[in-house]
Amino acid sequence: MELNVKTLYLIGAIVTFCGAGAAFLTWYHHREAPGLRAWTAALLLTSLGALILRFRTSQEDVTLGLAADMVIVTGFAVMWLSLRFANHDRKDLVRLVAFSIAISVAFLAAFIVLRAIGAGRQAASIPFSLFLGLLGLASAWEIWEGRRRDDLRSRLPAALAFVGLGIARVFRAGVLGFEVIHVLPPGAAAATHRYTLYATIVFTLVVTYGLVIMATEQAVRREAMQFAER
Repeated sequence: MELNVKTLYLIGAIVTFCGAGAAFLTWYHHREAPGLRAWTAALLLTSLGALILRFRTSQEDVTLGLAADMVIVTGFAVMWLSLRFANHDRKDLVRLVAFSIAISVAFLAAFIVLRAIGAGRQAASIPFSLFLGLLGLASAWEIWEGRRRDDLRSRLPAALAFVGLGIARVFRAGVLGFEVIHVLPPGAAAATHRYTLYATIVFTLVVTYGLVIMATEQAVRREAMQFAER
């Protein structure tokens, strides 16, 4: 059975929205859970980016597409920086937001450069996938590093899910880039797009599940410690 890209985008929108709801509800009951609030923000910003794309009247409308991409990149930057700040006991919200916006601006700069050197319609797609991939891999590292603080066993599946998501997006960026410089034949990116999109959806779901399991494990440990003290 062949994967349909339009159907995958619809499924991705549903997964993203439902994942944001699940992450928020879990965080609401477990306020100390690592990464959940930031992941909720990342998924909501991704949903906002998808909503912005709905107002695009044509594929040639670069402005709205670029705005949507910047919003999504900002969301993933928030996720990575939140994990990093937590691992270093930093709670500077203003700096976190400023750094996230700076990363989004760096994405915009990469788009401008690629557009100037003739990347054409892929000028936004290449840095978009690359930034998401690198931020996903960076988030995986921070989740794994956080085990030094709480030694949660459930950090492993969450970190691996981020690794999978990051690799899928970096692979997508690589295929797009190689097609632009004519290392790969025209159509290679389109042929692999459905598979990288499917992988992104699956790993987004697994990341959400992994973070929820982390919150549950942390809560169980806390209750066990409170019971032992009685």
